[in-house]
Amino acid sequence: METGLIIDVVVIALLGATIFYALRLEQKLANMRSAQAALADVIRELNTSASRAEAGIQGLKAAAASSGQALDEKIKRARSLADEIELLLQSGERLGQRLETARPQVAPRAAVRSGGEALRALGGLR
Repeated sequence: METGLIIDVVVIALLGATIFYALRLEQKLANMRSAQAALADVIRELNTSASRAEAGIQGLKAAAASSGQALDEKIKRARSLADEIELLLQSGERLGQRLETARPQVAPRAAVRSGGEALRALGGLR
């Protein structure tokens, strides 16, 4: 009988150890399930944030394209105005050169004398 009793005690001890490890395994599985649920929540929030970020990027792209077009139009307008100003400056320089060459090269005293003679001829000075 002693052998049967020893075997029973060993089986009871092994069953006790099995129950202890089964309870620990159940706790770890419960912790893992709650962590899994928290991870699912984080993934959902991440997906929502990624969707918002993508929508924001699309909005920024649209704003950049719009601003780029407006800037291109302003640059084209500025270039055309710069070209017009350049043409006006060239015309002014040519006109100035024509006036320079058309003006008689008379000494100042001779100009006064000739002006005085012209007035006498008209009868303005005596």
